[in-house]
Amino acid sequence: MYIQKITLRNYRNFNDFTMKFRKGLNVIIGSNNSGKTGLLYAIRLLSSSSPISVHDFNKNNLLDYATKYRDDAPRIEIEYEIRHEISEDDTEDESIIKLVPFIGMKEVEQARQEDGENATYSLMAIVKLVFSLETKALADYQKALNDVKTVEEYLSLLETFIDRYEWSYTNGSSDTPADKKDAMGIFDIRFIEAERTSENVSKETKREIEAFTKDPDNIQAIRELKNKLSDDLKGVLKPALDKMSDLFEKEQNEIGLQQGNVSIFQNLRPDVRVSDAYVTDVKDTKGDYVVPLAYNGLGYNNLINIYMLVKLTEIRKGKDFSILCLEEPEAHLHPAMQYKLFKFLRKLDEEDKLNQQIFVTTHSSNISAVAGIDNMFMLDYCRADEGSECCQQSLEEHFQDKKDAKQHLTKFLDVTRSDMLFANKVILVEGIAEKLLLPLFMEKCNCSYEDAHISIVEIGGKHFEHFIELFNGNAVNKKVLCITDCDFPWIDDNAMKSFTDYAKREYATHIKKLNEKFPIDNFYLVSQVLGGQTFEDELFLANAGNLDVAKALLKIVLPDCLSQFVDTYALDFAQWVANQGAISNAKTKKKVGDMITIFQTAASSDAANTDKYHHLFFAQLFLAYAKTRKGDVALDILSNEDLAAQIAVSSYIQEGLEWLSK
Repeated sequence: MYIQKITLRNYRNFNDFTMKFRKGLNVIIGSNNSGKTGLLYAIRLLSSSSPISVHDFNKNNLLDYATKYRDDAPRIEIEYEIRHEISEDDTEDESIIKLVPFIGMKEVEQARQEDGENATYSLMAIVKLVFSLETKALADYQKALNDVKTVEEYLSLLETFIDRYEWSYTNGSSDTPADKKDAMGIFDIRFIEAERTSENVSKETKREIEAFTKDPDNIQAIRELKNKLSDDLKGVLKPALDKMSDLFEKEQNEIGLQQGNVSIFQNLRPDVRVSDAYVTDVKDTKGDYVVPLAYNGLGYNNLINIYMLVKLTEIRKGKDFSILCLEEPEAHLHPAMQYKLFKFLRKLDEEDKLNQQIFVTTHSSNISAVAGIDNMFMLDYCRADEGSECCQQSLEEHFQDKKDAKQHLTKFLDVTRSDMLFANKVILVEGIAEKLLLPLFMEKCNCSYEDAHISIVEIGGKHFEHFIELFNGNAVNKKVLCITDCDFPWIDDNAMKSFTDYAKREYATHIKKLNEKFPIDNFYLVSQVLGGQTFEDELFLANAGNLDVAKALLKIVLPDCLSQFVDTYALDFAQWVANQGAISNAKTKKKVGDMITIFQTAASSDAANTDKYHHLFFAQLFLAYAKTRKGDVALDILSNEDLAAQIAVSSYIQEGLEWLSK
């Protein structure tokens, strides 16, 4: 038995919101204030009608109180669609008794399925909770509302009426009234909040001991144990008991007890709860000593608590349908411990051994990296001029028809890349150099990296399509900027193409494929425009007009023999041509000489672009020596404060960041 779907109306961030769930593990991911905690609280309301305040109503609706709540007071509605499969041959499953008030016989007949000689039922029950103003208070509310002029006054008014609100419970299908006890008794829901203490661990284990002592099969044995304990205590305390007995017997109606047929009697009744005598401690496996939980680390106590709640279901008698809500389990847990915990939970889920439905809210990329795509749900609070609402996306449903992308992400969605699931906007780049330098470039372009919650994801190649698919048609709409290389082949068979060829070039195969496959508003792709093939040579061309920056970039990558040329001849192509023979290293001399010959020929055949070819020569020289150590080059740029301050941002990257900032 599990919650298959929940519908929330006018509750916290949720205006009119519906979300489906899985039978086992449900990992709900999203940024801060996306509605994750509110969703867990709504689930918990199925077992505990926690106090509701004015702040539990959807504030966006309350702002419009004069239009929406003039005739009737605001109300909260929550519907739980519960699914349970039962076999006709299973005589031990009495769970259908819990669902009877919320299903009809017609639904039972329709749910019957033949499975060979056995018949099974896939039952669906709908439990509807409504928090509304009692009818007899409506006239008072309407009268009081006449004096309200502002939102603040309305909130104060609503506060005065909150005690006259009440919960009602109904069968969501037939709209027939139901008893609160029936609704609250379907699930045993445990909630572990983000802020937790060692007391939670003891509390859960004590509950199991208490349940054991109340079992009819154990009551007599425990009573006999208490009687034996009483007898043993009498033996130990006999001297003191005898003295008190003599004292009591000496009372010879001195204070008039006999008149009331009363005498003093003593006995020992060890009337203590067995669970109070039970403790859960931790044992140091190296020192072989025991430490109370209160003295143990909070992170390990969290792990113990979660483990207890997951595994205690295995030792409970009968079928007790449980739901476990974990709010931000990453709190106080080291990243490696987060990974280990969710690897354990995912394994139990895959083997169908969870024995309960689990809801987890998180904004930890360590958890999302191991939770499994099918178990994850993206949640976001979408704010727009026409209204605000929470939106959600099941990744299992999203990738239903995207098998290749799902397989790729399953393999490559690691801790670093999982960060894009929690960001408001995403930038996809090919390599480490772009990832390292983009925060600097964003600062220069007044595109706030941290404030806008932008995630820069290095995909390690050109397989952008698999990552873009995550946001293609996703209800949680995120802008995705793709920064890629055009890979224009300037030199082919030792012959150089012209700038006219560059201007008329066709898009690289991967760029053409991406533009054709993703004609969507939330996707934008940019590539080099000045003549560069890659991020590195385009960066050089963008800074070729600043001699200090251009020289500094060249000196980062060039060997010593060429660094001297930079110091002496700067970016004077004619001087490099005239003095190339002075290059001391033979291998380097040939490499530079071959490049000079090719660029001399190209410049002589296209005189109008001579300066462009000269700049392009140095850009290609920079790329030739940078391509095997791009990450190091980026770090060198960042570590040189003067260079980082002066370096200009390539125009294609500026274009992309402007789109992302809109």
